[in-house]
Amino acid sequence: MTTYRVTATREGDWWSLVASNVRGREVASQSRRLDQADAAIREAIALVLDVEHDAFDVDVTPELERVEVSNETLEVLALRRELAELSDRARRRTPAAVAELRAAGLTVRDVAQLLGVTPSRVSQIEKHNHLANSA
Repeated sequence: MTTYRVTATREGDWWSLVASNVRGREVASQSRRLDQADAAIREAIALVLDVEHDAFDVDVTPELERVEVSNETLEVLALRRELAELSDRARRRTPAAVAELRAAGLTVRDVAQLLGVTPSRVSQIEKHNHLANSA
């Protein structure tokens, strides 16, 4: 699935949203709040592409150069974004880790302890792995 990179820049009371390289051009929209940015830019991109809103992904990155915040705050924001990306990578790779650790003879509780999840989550992942492999 295609992911469009979107820059969100604060301009007065609005976020200006610009998606680059949508069929070789920029697509723009705006939203009052940052939590509305995804839906606003999706609508604009979907209109340009003549597709459904869920036919692509968007990655909205706020630019805070026009907002007066300290370097420490900017560092916190960068760290939180990194944390979210690492968490997503760990989530995607967890099923394979569960399968490998269980195949190595570890108990469900041991695997849960190692991965920082509940034993019931390990069992759910195992069940999903089993269903995916038997399909």
